[in-house]
Amino acid sequence: MLRQFIAVAEELHYGRAAQRVGMAQSPLSTAIQKLEAYLDTPLFERNQRSVALTPAGRAFLDEAYQWLRYEEVAVARTHSVRNGVIGQLMVGFIGSTGYGFMPELVRQFRQEYPQVRLRLIEMTTKDQLERLRGRYIDAGLLRTPLPYQATDIETRLYRYDRLMAALPKAHPLAGRQIIDLRELARESFVAFSRERIPAAHAQLISACASAGFYPDIEQECTQIASIICLVAAGVAVALIPGNLASLLHSDVRYVPLSNDPAGLSQCVSLAWRKGDDNPALASFLKVAGALQVDIASPDIAAQHDDCAATGKHPGVDSG
Repeated sequence: MLRQFIAVAEELHYGRAAQRVGMAQSPLSTAIQKLEAYLDTPLFERNQRSVALTPAGRAFLDEAYQWLRYEEVAVARTHSVRNGVIGQLMVGFIGSTGYGFMPELVRQFRQEYPQVRLRLIEMTTKDQLERLRGRYIDAGLLRTPLPYQATDIETRLYRYDRLMAALPKAHPLAGRQIIDLRELARESFVAFSRERIPAAHAQLISACASAGFYPDIEQECTQIASIICLVAAGVAVALIPGNLASLLHSDVRYVPLSNDPAGLSQCVSLAWRKGDDNPALASFLKVAGALQVDIASPDIAAQHDDCAATGKHPGVDSG
């Protein structure tokens, strides 16, 4: 009805206005009369030769233009939400991905979709799974394999990483360019918590077992910063993801390991609820897909697929 009124107000001629809106003149005249009855005030002055707006009609025309602009904005916003251009997204991430992996992804996503409100929350892999199921977050950047089977959660490999040794500055091996993991067999280790971060805890045990020893785990932590601090204090050594080499500490040295990459490789994956139709999530996954870098050999990729299916590291219960 607003468009019909605007057509008459702009044309000031019922015949031309009817042609413009694609209807007969009689129904158009009836529609204007109904609008005036609804407003309880005349919008037009009519006589045999002319049509003119009343003062109320001129005021209503200004408001009608505003309403149409609101309608256009509403339609455009609806289409933008449908296309994942605007909206909101809550993403969980494990602390270790905050050094390289996560910032790169977030920068690119914000560049491509600046109108999506993105909230980022650090949490463990287990917490992310619980929050995904509770619909508290929309996606997660976590470590796989998952600590248990989650048939309602989709995962997609995002990046491979490789463990390295973190040693106190004064450690005899701290000045080496590369070491064999077996050279740490007699050391005390600080590990990620078995209860809170079981996959990372299990990988330490698995990697050491492949090197022929069982690690003496003296301390357990949930935060990577705590692990680095304990290493710096000389309490223990640690195996940490290679992307954390940028996390500088004057009393810690990072040394690559020469061992078989299969036992030291880490999988960082994206996770989300199956069937989630949030368009902003689809946009996030699209950006992540474009940034994926496959730096692993086919046998490691096959191992990741097997781990994702079973929820276990090879040979070690990740529960």
